[in-house]
Order: sequence, then structure tokens, then C-alpha cells
Amino acid sequence: MFAQTKSRLIKYFFFGNSITNDGYMRLAYLLGRFLVFLPLSICATVVLGIYSLFRPVKIFMLRCDRSKISFVVEDLEVALRIEAHNQKTTGARRPLIFAVLDCDSPNRAFTAMYGRVVPFLDDDRPFARGVIRYTLPIFRLRRQYLKCWQSEDQMEVWKNQNPSISFTPKDQKVGKDFEHKFRANTVNEFVCIGLPERIYYETKFAQEHESSIDQDLFTMMPSWETYLPSTIKLTEAGLDVLRMGQFVEQPISSPNYNGVIDYASLYRSEFGDVWLLGNCKFSISGNTGFYWISAAMNRPVVVTDLPSPQKTSYGPNDLFLPLLARSRSSRELLPLSWLIRHTEWASNRELIEGDIEIVKNTAEEITEVVLEMNQRIDGTWVETQEDIELQERFKKLRQSQPPWKVQQSVRIGAAFLRRYKHLL
Repeated sequence: MFAQTKSRLIKYFFFGNSITNDGYMRLAYLLGRFLVFLPLSICATVVLGIYSLFRPVKIFMLRCDRSKISFVVEDLEVALRIEAHNQKTTGARRPLIFAVLDCDSPNRAFTAMYGRVVPFLDDDRPFARGVIRYTLPIFRLRRQYLKCWQSEDQMEVWKNQNPSISFTPKDQKVGKDFEHKFRANTVNEFVCIGLPERIYYETKFAQEHESSIDQDLFTMMPSWETYLPSTIKLTEAGLDVLRMGQFVEQPISSPNYNGVIDYASLYRSEFGDVWLLGNCKFSISGNTGFYWISAAMNRPVVVTDLPSPQKTSYGPNDLFLPLLARSRSSRELLPLSWLIRHTEWASNRELIEGDIEIVKNTAEEITEVVLEMNQRIDGTWVETQEDIELQERFKKLRQSQPPWKVQQSVRIGAAFLRRYKHLL
């Protein structure tokens, strides 16, 4: 036991990351930063500082309080698109960029793709990460801590820039061979669908935080039964539907799910996640973050059971449905303006244990928005004048939100807005 603990302390001293609640591991991590990597970082500062006189150097520090794909996309993909935009508009020379993630990769196949674009330093490259993370900002060497809000016009930049990453010819061959294992007819287009699973959050929190998860999170989780009708409609339209997920409660075996391929239970791999989400016709997310891979590759996204409409997905052609709120005392639904004003209301314990009841999207509403996306992509969607007017009224409600937070062209499902136009 002592030998194992000693080994862990030594490992954390040299190669640890900042995600730990263990006091001894944390102390070993801090001592390693100070005694080992700080002197080396000073040497790196001198070398990179001189290099920056000829070519700018930037070190992007990604958020690392949890190992999440959404953080990689919201932080790094946004930053790289902003860099590409700035180079295009100013003619400035592309800087040498290091991306530092002070935790384990959420998906190694995904971050490896970023490693082709910039040196990506995470738990797989702990020594280089330890050296680069503490370099000092001298000359034209800059270190930037990335966050959701990087530029007021980042949504417009995102919309007009191509993805920073792409599949190589080798990736395409491997991906098609992999896909052929469970999709006999790979000519058919396919849709990826994923819902939040209790086991996912319990596993991730146990691995990364060693602490209990807030039970309020589970009150927002939708049921697979609610999403069943939409998958049936998609398969009837000639599409394959792939059930995604890193950790899932149980396989899909019921005949009610005929036509859905349970990729998550039977075939799941990190590369498979990236390949499928980067090549699907569109992805459907029941308020879970797997869709960020699709977003990074500019694939359309439908986000349902979204806790609030204050913040949208990033794709200009995305669709979404928000959760609604009902007053227990009056039994009336609260207006959409209330949802926008009350940030994170669906996880506010005081509200949801008090007068506010969460109203999840119905099977009919989910089916409507999924079919709307499919028809929009196919070019067969017919938009009425009422649809245009209702979307404009909704956009006005969101004008109070900061521009960096909202992709203005992202729409609420048309049928949903018609049904609840009295809430505008």
C-alpha cells in the first residue's frame, strides 16, 4: 500500500495534472511545478522569446476543471477560428501556437486532430506540457487563458470560418472500413443521437473529482422513450440512426427501437465517435455535449431539452428546443422571456423545489424538430410567413443577451414556436 502511494506521488510530482481532490496528490503536483518545471519553463521562455522576434508565439491555456469535449471546442476551436479570421483580414503572419490542456484528453482521436494543427499538450505529453505551461510573456510571446467569451464577434467569425481540423485520406479509409462493420449499406445517410446518462456523470465525476454529483442534474435528463418516435420517423425516411454515448446504462434491445444501431453499446471507440459525428447528416442531442464534435466539423445540430435559450449552439443552421417552466401554483407555463432572464433556472434548487416545475420536450415536439432539420437539409422545408414572424419575435427576446453568447441564426423549432406562440 505504501509503495503504491509512493509511486503515485512520484508520478504526480512529474506528470500530474490539476484535476484532483486528493491533498497529497495536489501537493506533489504543486511541488513538481515549482521544483522541476519552473526552471525548465524559464529556459523555454528564453528560447521561445527569441523565436518570437521572428514569428509570434501564443500559448493557449484551455479550461481544465473537467475533461470535456465542449471545453476543447468552445476554447480552442473558437480561438483558432479567430486566429484564422485575423490573419485573413489583417494579413498578419500565423503565430506558433501551443494548446495546453492541464488534464486528460476527453477524446484522444479528437485532440490528435488538433495536434496536427498545433502542438497539443495534455496528459499524453505531460513533460512538454509542464515546460510550456509556465513560460513567461516576453517580447512577442503571449500566454492566454481561453474561455467561452473570447471576442464579441466570435459567433460571426465562427459562422464564416472553416473548421480548423479535417480528416486525412488515411482517416477516411479507416473510418469507412470501421463504419462498414455495423452499417451494411454505407450509402445511406445517417443521424447520430445521444442523451445524457446517469452512469456517464457518475463515472466522470468519480474519475475526475472523487466527489458526489448534484442530484439536481438528473431532474433534467430526458427519457429514451420520448425520443423513440423521432428515430422511427427517420428510419422510415431511409436514414440510419446511431445511438451515441461514452457510458450508457443498458443496451438497446427492445423491438421498439427497430432501425436504431446501438453503436454506443456494441461498437463505440474514440475514433468512431469523431468519424461518425463528423460525417453524419446531422446530430441530435438531448442536452448532452457529444454534439460539440459535430459542431467543430460544421455539421448541423438539433439540441433538445435545452435548459434555457440564453446560449445557443454555434452552427448557423442549428435548431433547438428549450425546456419549459410551469408554475405549480397557477399551473401555467411561464413566458420565454422569463426563461431568458433566469439563467440556469432548471438547475436552481430553490426554484425547482419551490413553485417551478420543469416541462421536458414531448415526443411529438422532438419528432417535429428532427423532421424539420431533415427537410431543411434536403431543401424541402416550406417556411410560412407566420414562421418568419414568430422567429423574429423570439430573436427580439434574445437581443438582451451578449452577442458572443448567441448565434443569431440558430432557430427554435418552427412547430414548437407555433404551439407556444402565446409564451412570446
